[in-house]
Amino acid sequence: MAPALDTMIGRYLRLEIDGIAHRLYFEEAGPETGEGIPLVCLHTAGADNRQFRHLMADPEITSRFRVLAFDMPWHGKSTPPDGWEREEYRLTTASYTAAIRTFCRAMDLDRPVVMGCSIGGRIVLNLAIEHATEFRALIALEAADFQQPWYDTAWLHRPDVHGGEVCAALISGLIAPQSPPASRHETLWMYMQGGPGVF
Repeated sequence: MAPALDTMIGRYLRLEIDGIAHRLYFEEAGPETGEGIPLVCLHTAGADNRQFRHLMADPEITSRFRVLAFDMPWHGKSTPPDGWEREEYRLTTASYTAAIRTFCRAMDLDRPVVMGCSIGGRIVLNLAIEHATEFRALIALEAADFQQPWYDTAWLHRPDVHGGEVCAALISGLIAPQSPPASRHETLWMYMQGGPGVF
């Protein structure tokens, strides 16, 4: 009996972002290189490319799109750059924009569609303003051009606070009540393991 394998494939890509060596993890599904419309998916801060797991497993989408989703630096399986322990993590508009553009060039994507959610959606707005000609389409999900901080996170910087559980608790309130329980818990599990971007 053949193994029941999902269609997505995961790999590491070595590249330089703003002159700094990075090792990005990404997954892709759909037509091989050169076929299908490239669709780059950007996850929310504090999460990783698993947010697009169901999209990459959808045969109706992957029959026409080459779906690629990378873990931002410092998130998921993408490792921080050497010397990370000596610096504070800062997700800036400039660094995120550079990561996206560098990934697209390194993968030799011809004017990809870029779709992002939350902070990924916000950065898509920046791509539309600054680099629109590089992309075939830009899709911003749950995006805003400005988000006023609405909570104090200083109390999270303590050894007795589990940041992943706090993050999952926050995200739990954003999941629709009619969501299937298995999907809800799968999403919360992913956020409990998330990167430093949320808090």
